[in-house]
Amino acid sequence: MSALMSAQTPLHAGITGVQAVDPLALAPAIATLVTIVVLVLVDAVAPAAARLRRVHDVVALTGLGVAGVFVAVLGVTASGRDLGPFAGAAVRSTVCVPGGGFVLPSCSFVVSPLTLTLQAVVVVGAIVCLLLALDGPGARDRSVHHLLLLATVTGALVLAGSRDLAILVVAFETASLPVIGLVALRRDAQGAQGAVTLLLTAVASLGLLLVGVAMLLLATGSLHLDRIAAAVGDPTLPDSVRVVAVAGTLLAVAGIAFKLSVVPFHLWTPDTYAGAPLPVAAFLSVVSKAAGLAAVVVLLGVGLPALGDAWSPAVAVLAALTLTVGNLVALRQTVAVRLLAWSTVAQAGWVVLPLGAVASGTPGDARQAVAASVGYLVAYGVASLLAFSVVVLLARHHPAGEDHTLEAYRGLARREPVAAGALGFALLCLAGLPPGLVGLVAKVVAVRPLVDAGVWWLAVVAAANVALGVAYYLRWTALLVVRPTATPPTWRVRPAEGIALGMSLALCVAFSVLPQVVAGLVPTALR
Repeated sequence: MSALMSAQTPLHAGITGVQAVDPLALAPAIATLVTIVVLVLVDAVAPAAARLRRVHDVVALTGLGVAGVFVAVLGVTASGRDLGPFAGAAVRSTVCVPGGGFVLPSCSFVVSPLTLTLQAVVVVGAIVCLLLALDGPGARDRSVHHLLLLATVTGALVLAGSRDLAILVVAFETASLPVIGLVALRRDAQGAQGAVTLLLTAVASLGLLLVGVAMLLLATGSLHLDRIAAAVGDPTLPDSVRVVAVAGTLLAVAGIAFKLSVVPFHLWTPDTYAGAPLPVAAFLSVVSKAAGLAAVVVLLGVGLPALGDAWSPAVAVLAALTLTVGNLVALRQTVAVRLLAWSTVAQAGWVVLPLGAVASGTPGDARQAVAASVGYLVAYGVASLLAFSVVVLLARHHPAGEDHTLEAYRGLARREPVAAGALGFALLCLAGLPPGLVGLVAKVVAVRPLVDAGVWWLAVVAAANVALGVAYYLRWTALLVVRPTATPPTWRVRPAEGIALGMSLALCVAFSVLPQVVAGLVPTALR
């Protein structure tokens, strides 16, 4: 863990001994915060000026682009170093406090390869979802939409690098609460129902997370994850204290599991996805999932690997339930957005699946599991963005709008071959079938830690759920090529929608042509 506490900037010589803030380490989050301020100023200067309608869009996209550039710059600063993906070595660290019996200071925010990968998923997902939302029915609320989206992104960016419990909780809620407003932007009964459902879920999630964090603080006496890891890994730790730490861990995981849509904390997902504007549903599917996974892997993989014998079996059971329930219910869905919602539940099971293989409680196994989970998130993220891009396009040209059924895709390949090809490719990636090799490789990566750890029962459950997923993904894919029963309307793809579709398709194709890109994120999982 000492690598996680490494620092690159000198300590103040003052009384507090707190390390100077490294602006570059926080640059992606600072970029989105500055963008929020600029958007507020634009509204304050000329809130009703029609000529400023697109200024909000340009400012928001520029802010996200700058955040992405900073993520890339931080990645370049790590190049040439023998860090190893997700090996725990810090590229940069900031807000550090010396003492506590440690040679190196404990840092509240660390930029590592894990941080950068999660931040890249968040930024790319946010850009695509923002592009999809620009010309939608809620375009009149663009200022509010952009502010809420950027606030969520800021929380997710900080969450990816958080290394103390206080930062983790604040960032987690910052990434969660603004989404409630995004869901409500649909301005109808379904949107209100989805927003209220999500609000109640957020309250329950926060309560569990806070109680869990409080118990961890009580058991270890520290907020910094490196010090917590050292405390719970101490062989002299009293059993009574360990019980408190384990209980706190399980409660905190339950609180975070709401955001990941892990069964049985998933009940908000179908109603919220169906009630939200489709671009917001896409945002929930990718960016919110990335934030939830960031919280899980930071807490468990960085702070609590020594308790893996306690939390890993619980996560394994949750993963098995999530996979099975998500896929079984998805088989019965006929409305496109609800099928994607239940598919997201099943995919959440795949994301947390590798974490069920850390029963040994060793940091090495935890790193391998974290790497596999993040690798799967990358593959799922690009495929989900591509699928949602096509669904958004069809919804804007179909009489049923966002509530259209799968029958709306009948014969899509005959009238819109590019869109049909993109959707079919995305569905094959999600199913893990060629030519969607990125999905196949991601599933192999996710299962490999289970095989290495001998968790065969969970590997068998995962294999069975592959077949369930293939069934409904192929059913949807087959509809694309059958003869249509009615003359469909002609599509008119707007520039922003075309860019979003093109970005998603390019990423999906690139990762499938070069699946070693995803596999390269997790070399330890492929050994």
